[in-house]
Amino acid sequence: MKVVLVGDTQVGKTCILGRLTTGTFRASSPATVGAAFQNHVMTTSKGVVTMQIWDTAGQEKYRALAPMYYRSAQVAILFFDLTNLESFRSLDQWANELEEKTTGELRLFLVGNKCDLEAERKVKREEAEEFGFQHGAIEYVETSAKTGAGVVELFTKVAETSDTVSGQENENQNPKVVDTRTQSAGKKPGCC
Repeated sequence: MKVVLVGDTQVGKTCILGRLTTGTFRASSPATVGAAFQNHVMTTSKGVVTMQIWDTAGQEKYRALAPMYYRSAQVAILFFDLTNLESFRSLDQWANELEEKTTGELRLFLVGNKCDLEAERKVKREEAEEFGFQHGAIEYVETSAKTGAGVVELFTKVAETSDTVSGQENENQNPKVVDTRTQSAGKKPGCC
């Protein structure tokens, strides 16, 4: 199951992924350049689900690269920083880009990160829930990469939407079979 993490720079996408995969929080995580990729396996009520999680760059200068990472994604998690109103206002742009640049059914989750900073909150839960409803999000979740609040729950909900569970594949997914015996005798194997 391919999952893309989308949103402005510094909203905590990389930190959330780190919290999920290593159980740790790095306060000074460098900005993602292009995209970063990690596999994560979760056990759900449906069975074992392997997620290919793509952490996309939120910086404006890398924005043109993001759509190539959306290709064939089943889930997009749209992030904003609860303490940064501008990151919330940018969600329309991100949601429109996802709609324009993806094909097939894309399941959308909306995440307000940094819920541990309640005193600095700039976006009300009701506003975020309304945005999620308007854009067809399956769910709105508040998380904290720092404390871990909501992170495992978020990805468990994402995994439970999977069509592919350990050994059971969606009938639309056909494995590609390559017969290596048909390669030219003098040609070296390789990609080019």
